[in-house]
Amino acid sequence: MQTGTVTVHVRINAGIFRRFALFDAFRLKRRWVSPAVFCAVFLALSFLCMASGRAQAGLIGTLLQVIGLGLPVCYVLSFLLQVHDQCRRLGLKTLRPAYTLHLGETQLRVINDMQREPEVVLPYAGLLGVWRASGAYYLYAAPARAFAPTTTSGSSPATAACGAPRTTRTPAAASARSFASLFGAT
Repeated sequence: MQTGTVTVHVRINAGIFRRFALFDAFRLKRRWVSPAVFCAVFLALSFLCMASGRAQAGLIGTLLQVIGLGLPVCYVLSFLLQVHDQCRRLGLKTLRPAYTLHLGETQLRVINDMQREPEVVLPYAGLLGVWRASGAYYLYAAPARAFAPTTTSGSSPATAACGAPRTTRTPAAASARSFASLFGAT
């Protein structure tokens, strides 16, 4: 190990993966907006239809309510089933090693502990940022590539220092010390 390098061994299980998937899809990428707008439009049309007082308005209004509420629920359930299936395929029933992060002075090195893959080197200047949500940290190297440093207990290293659950974004820093302090390493 080089001097000035902080190493974080990341372990993951189904709960950690599920929390990350929910954060990534619904909070960061805001994929809840389309189903919510769809639901709101159908409910508004339903109430307008029922308020018209015409024949069969109640039946049509009820049908619009069922569609307006049912399809967004199906969307969320489909997402959760996909996450569950992915956890099963990855064998995340118990806590297991996922990857190792080496935080250097100018770059982040990632070694995949689940598969044999070449080491990935990411300069800090190219990282999108670090998000903290509900006691977990998510380091985004790209929109589709994120890392969630955790301890062997499955929680974030700095869970105790997080305070109330909230989402904050920290711009990508330029030194290992910044990232190390963020992840609770010394």
